[in-house]
Amino acid sequence: MSTRSLTMVVDRRHARGNSEGLAINPENITEYSHVHMYLHHDGYPEYQGIQLSNWLNVNNRQDGAAIASKLVHDMYYDSCYLYSDVDNIDHQYTYVIWTGDLNKTMIACHDRYENKCIFVLSPDDLIKKYYSKQFEYTDFSNGEIASEETMVNSAKAIIDLLQS
Repeated sequence: MSTRSLTMVVDRRHARGNSEGLAINPENITEYSHVHMYLHHDGYPEYQGIQLSNWLNVNNRQDGAAIASKLVHDMYYDSCYLYSDVDNIDHQYTYVIWTGDLNKTMIACHDRYENKCIFVLSPDDLIKKYYSKQFEYTDFSNGEIASEETMVNSAKAIIDLLQS
């Protein structure tokens, strides 16, 4: 079973003045995203949230366009696609990487099926909350990039976890 997700990169100035702050519904900011990157597998916070956090801890930049380009390069695998907006593909989780302040890069996660924001966390806080030894994460700090092999190994770990 696939848990589909979409990742956006948005400058935090687009949340200013909004009562929801960085927890804003992604549908309301889709036009400001530098990218809408769809991933077909392992989109839940325990995997994709950690992947994004680990990646940001190595690739944190203030410029959203630079972050978006590098994200696509490093996270691309055969079941990854780019879309023009958040509504063009069915997915459960939407991640928003909030850029524009190097010291305050944040990740928001919205569950589209539940229609709610699950969290807005810094990469380090997300790792503290969701990291699991069950999964094989990409080691971005040593130059690895996401691959089909990493995704397959994570899927196997989930199957093992569900069967136990």
